[in-house]
Amino acid sequence: MGKKYSVKEISQLSGITPRTIQYYDNEGILKAERDALGHRVYDDKQLYVLEQIMFYRSIGFSLKKIKEQLIVGTEEQDIENILDYQASVLYSQKESIQAKLDGLHVAKEMMKEGYNVPWELLAHLMRSLNEVDMSAWKEYEFSEEDARLFQKVFDSEQAVLDFYNTFRKISLQAAAYKASNVPIKSRLARALAQGWQQMVQRVTHGDERIHAAFLAVDNNRDQWNNGERQLVMEAEQYLQDVIERYADRK
Repeated sequence: MGKKYSVKEISQLSGITPRTIQYYDNEGILKAERDALGHRVYDDKQLYVLEQIMFYRSIGFSLKKIKEQLIVGTEEQDIENILDYQASVLYSQKESIQAKLDGLHVAKEMMKEGYNVPWELLAHLMRSLNEVDMSAWKEYEFSEEDARLFQKVFDSEQAVLDFYNTFRKISLQAAAYKASNVPIKSRLARALAQGWQQMVQRVTHGDERIHAAFLAVDNNRDQWNNGERQLVMEAEQYLQDVIERYADRK
């Protein structure tokens, strides 16, 4: 028969309140059996399901999503795909926060150097970047050769995010400097050019094929997130001018 647990016992084992456990039963997420007196009872399998629910809730899944797709019995591959999707959602949230931190850094940097901060532009870009869905990049259509090159460049998802963060921060700086007329010959512009040169060297290692693969992505902005397109549109002319000005400098 196996061990049976009362609501109180399963609550003590899981740390979930009895009221929440009863709610899960009423919603059909953690369906209880009934004993001879009509009391809810649970077995080890249901305790395992509750542990799953606790995990899924902790990483941001709604109860509706859990009920529909993630309860015991779902194929492991299906669960893995769902978890991959949720990882992309969480990465998007993380990148949204990082974008805000980058915006703060740009504002403080400009204030320190005595330049006016383009508050309205930064606020607009922050709102746009907040809506960026990182999972959309998983659907990007790379050519077979470019996909092979990028797999060579980026050996992990974290490596991709590190590059993305650097690119976004430099673009934020360029957009803000342009809006505030920061001179091309300024210390900020020179540092911007150096940051760009270092980023390019780090990901391409001077390989023209890799450089061409990145240019192919740049030329296909219709597959980008809208917030990314807006950011680059604001940044690119100033960035091009700075890169040209410091092209042969270290």
